[in-house]
Order: sequence, then structure tokens, then C-alpha cells
Amino acid sequence: MNQLQAFDGRYLRNGETLYRVIGRAQGKPAVILDLNGQGSEITLEDFHRQIALGNVSEGQAPVFCDRVMNDDELSEAAFRKRILELADRYQELGLKWGEIRSAIGIELQKDPRFAPRASKLPAVRTIQKYRKDYCAMGQLALVDKRDQSGNYTVRYDEVFLEVVLDLLEESYLTSDRMNMTDLVRQSRHKYLKQFPKERPNEKPGNHGEKAVKSIIDSYIPHSDVIKRRLGKKAARKALLQAGSFQKIDHAYDRLETDSTQADIYVIYDGKLIMPWVTMVVDAATGFIVGLVVSLDNPTGLTTATALYEAMRGNDEAFFDRFGIKNRVHVAGHPLTVVADQGSENSGSIINRLISTTAIELQKNIPGHPEKKPFIERGMRTLKTFVTKLDGATQTEEMSTKERYERAKAEACWTFDEFVKKLQVWRYDIYGVVPRRRVQSPLKRRESPIESWRRLSAEAYVPEPPSKQTLTQMFFHHAEKRVVHRYGIEVGYVQYSSWELRELEKNTKGKLEVEIRINPADIREIIVSHPKSGEAFYVPCKDPDMPAISVAERDRILALNRRDPDDYLSASEVLAALVEGKHHKPSKATTKGRKKQHAARRKRRDEEIINRSNGPNSSMPSGNVSHPTMPVLAPKRRNRISARG
Repeated sequence: MNQLQAFDGRYLRNGETLYRVIGRAQGKPAVILDLNGQGSEITLEDFHRQIALGNVSEGQAPVFCDRVMNDDELSEAAFRKRILELADRYQELGLKWGEIRSAIGIELQKDPRFAPRASKLPAVRTIQKYRKDYCAMGQLALVDKRDQSGNYTVRYDEVFLEVVLDLLEESYLTSDRMNMTDLVRQSRHKYLKQFPKERPNEKPGNHGEKAVKSIIDSYIPHSDVIKRRLGKKAARKALLQAGSFQKIDHAYDRLETDSTQADIYVIYDGKLIMPWVTMVVDAATGFIVGLVVSLDNPTGLTTATALYEAMRGNDEAFFDRFGIKNRVHVAGHPLTVVADQGSENSGSIINRLISTTAIELQKNIPGHPEKKPFIERGMRTLKTFVTKLDGATQTEEMSTKERYERAKAEACWTFDEFVKKLQVWRYDIYGVVPRRRVQSPLKRRESPIESWRRLSAEAYVPEPPSKQTLTQMFFHHAEKRVVHRYGIEVGYVQYSSWELRELEKNTKGKLEVEIRINPADIREIIVSHPKSGEAFYVPCKDPDMPAISVAERDRILALNRRDPDDYLSASEVLAALVEGKHHKPSKATTKGRKKQHAARRKRRDEEIINRSNGPNSSMPSGNVSHPTMPVLAPKRRNRISARG
């Protein structure tokens, strides 16, 4: 009988069959399952594939739920999870609960994310309830559900509403001399005096402080009243300087990312272009866990795509596509990501990535590459490899200036061939070359692939984020929309689904929901239920709508003057694509740059066609070499404090 490394307790679904996950087998990369008393095993690799596909429950209850958390919920969940990690750590040290709570407060004071709340820790019983709920429900249990409690009906009648609004109009907004207590007192007095005159046969309704606050929340702009009187939360720092170099014990404790322009000319559509490479390196193993090659300058979407690959990994189709021999499946949930100050490491999509995955982003101080030595080593090794290819703009013997014209004459590799060479080099060359002990935080002489396999078999390896978490990462643009009978309209494009129609049918009055859209693909949006927060996908009503980005949609709308009541149809978009109205205007002035811009436009058109012919996907598009998304990866749940 296999011995367990640790009991798990989650559930794995396979179609209609529900397995109980007993835990990881001791001493080998396998997971033990139970079905009605019958034990079975699956490999650790297969188990992580099921996690990434969303087939493993978050906690020890068979709950498989999609939920899009807002920023406040994500912040609260991260705060509660950090408390559980610290509580687990201090319990192992033998501290009592009173001492544990005090130690947690001291530790949270050191973390800038939680320092403002360190003095207001929950009670011991509350922390114990957090742990119990987390074991049962996983991440969903960390969401604060207090906003769903209380009275959902209208707290006041029309008479009281008019009384409060009149008082606000007369004095509260104009002079700002009345505090909330005075407003409540005067509105109560005036309401009780006026109500019998207007409704002599009825009893007065609610007229307390909660009713007044509800009116202010519903009818008064926050910037005019609430924020001015109650203050507003301190803004987060826009920049996080790289802190002290943390101790690295496990894979994915620290990822480092950077982008550079490859020193080589490649051919695309008959034009010579120098591509860009975005790389993500795991500090513990030295493995390149994310690699994106693009024709355009890197953006936040490029960095997010590389981190997406690092967290989800690659599948067999990826290895078959590039003919890779060393097929190692690497993926997980990073603790910290270190990047430089470039614009590609900021923006709404990066902020959304950080909030949905609870990753800590550390930005390196400019001019200090030593602060991220692992990515610098990976980039340097990549540069050495590229200089040996035909078309390289510099070699060890010749500088860029000396080889510029010669590189153009030698260029023979197409863009796709160059991408294939990099991916093969990544696994079959770079992945098998041992690192020096002095360059390894683990102080072992082993190749990245050897290091990964050893850590995945012997040590803690974090599980990859769920499919729902990673999908939400790219739907980062949030808006409020009113649901109509025909559906929802976003950017003159109409969306509808059965779930949305049912929601509208079962709601009385005006229904306003939060929607999230993937800026890289307008064919689908995420709608959050206004009460439960559960999310569902709503496709475009026009099934022939091409997979264009939000920016491309806006360019088409700007060039096609239209009636405000008209919606944007697929036929109109297709006609605009033929005319090239979706492309960003070129600012190129030289002949060479104009050719490069034309090549990038053609590649973008090919991507739109390929993406439109495939199923809807949360994977972003762009001039990238990344494959379509499948999964595989490592493991997390030995204990909560494993990375604390």
C-alpha cells in the first residue's frame, strides 16, 4: 500500500464521475484517488493538467465555481490567506493562539500590502473559521460575503426620499455645515411631520441612519459627498523598488522577466525585420518557463502572455509543432515576479494579472541588472546562440556596425523558422546544460531540466492557477452595462446568451451588471451576477464577428461615421478589414521602416483570420509565437505555509 506524503481531500471530476483526491504518494510523482472505496493512481503531471483545466475543486468540498472577484475581494482574499500562512507557520513552532495572533500582527507590519490592517486583526475564533472554510472551499472561502447579508428591499418610502434630498439640496451640499448626525435628526423630524399629511391612512416607514446613508449612496455622487466627508483610501504605491534578494528554496519562488530585440534579421513577407524576444526564467531551476517572440515592440500584453505560459505550461501539440525532444512540462504559481521599469511591465493587464493571481511584482531599479541575475544569464545565453545564426547583426568577432550590411545579405531564416529554432534551443540545448553552483540559488550543479525534475519529485512545487483565474487575467477591462431584452451592447457590438436572458427575465426593473472584456478579442465578454458575483460568458450575437481587438474595433468605428442607434455588424467589420481600416496608422518615414510596418500589418491580418476560424479563447492575440493554450504542471498543497 502506498504511503501518503500528505492528505489532500479535494475532488477531481472526470465527466460525470467524481473522485476524491487522497493525496500525493510518498517518494514518487503520483497522486492517489478514491472512487467508492476503490483506490487508483494518476501521475502528478496528469493531476496538474486537470487542475489547469478546472477539474479539481478549490477545497475539500465538491464545488466547481467560476467567480470573477473585484479588486476589493482580491485584496481581502490575499489578506486572509496571508494570515493563514503565518498562523500555520507559528503553530509549527509550538506557539499558542494568543502568541500566534500577536506574531501575525508584527509580521504583517513589515508587509506594505497589509501594514495598514495589521493593527486590526480578526479574533482567534475568526482565524480558525477562515482555516476551516479554506480547507472546505478553497479560494472561494476567502471572499468576504458580508455584502450579501442584510435587507435587499428598499429601506425607505418616496416621502422620506424627497425629505432627505430636499435637506441635502438646501444645506448639506451647499454649505457642508451639517454632519451626518444632524442630517439624520432633521430628516426624521421633517419626515414624521410631513408623512401624515401625504399618507394619512398609513404608518411611517424606515427613517433612520441606514436609510439616509442608502439614499446618499444611491442618489448622490461619491465625489461630491461621500469621499469629501469620509475621506478615501490611500493610493497604492505606483512603483515597488526591488527589495532584498529573498531566499529561494523552491521552484517558482521567484520568476524574472525581461524583453530584448534579437540581434538578427529574419524574413517575413519578403521584408527584413529584427524580432523581439520576451523571456521568463525561474530562479530556482534556471529554466525558461515563458518565451514569446514578436514582430512588434513588447507591451503589457506580451509580458502577460509570457507569464501565462509560465503558469500554464505547454502541451504535446506544442512539442510536436516544434519537434522538441526533451519534453518536460513546466508550470506553476509564482510567488514573486521581478521585472524592470519598462512600459511592457505595467498597465491595466499587468495590474489585473497581479490582482487575480496574488503575485508580488518587484520592479528593478534602473541601471542595476545585478538585481535580476537569472534573467540576465538567460538573455546572455540567448544572445550567444543567436550570434551563431546566419543574419546575426553582431558576433563575438564583429560589432553591430561592422556586420550590419553583411547581416542583411546573409539573412535567410523566416520568422517562423527563427521561432522554431529558439524553442528547440530552449528545451534541447539550454535546458540540458548544467548551471554552475555559484549561479544556482540551490548551490547544485545540474541542468534546468534536471533541477525541475528533482524538485517536482522531492520538494514542494506550486500548483498552477486554475483555468478560471488565468482566463479572468485577460478580461481586465471592466465596465458597467445595463441589460436589455436584446442583450448587452459594448462598443456598438451586441452580446447575448441564454444565461443573460434568464437573468434579465427574472429581474424586475433596471438591471445593471459589471462586464469584463478581453481587449485582444471582442467576440466574448464576461458578465458578473450582480448579487452572487458568479461569472458567465456571453458571446457576440453575430457568429461571424472576426476576432479583432478593442483598439481595432474603435478604429473602425472612428473611420465609419454611423447612426448612434446602429450596431456594429460582422459584415461591416469584414469590409473594414479588407480596406485596412483596423490597422494603426504608420508613422514610418524611411523606406525600410515602411516595409517592416507593412509586414507587421500582414501578420496581424493572418492572426485575425486564424483566430476567427478557431473557437473563442481567452488567450490574447498579437504578433507572438506562443501556441494555443493547453496545460500541464506541478503541485502545491503540502501545507499552506510551505512558501510563507
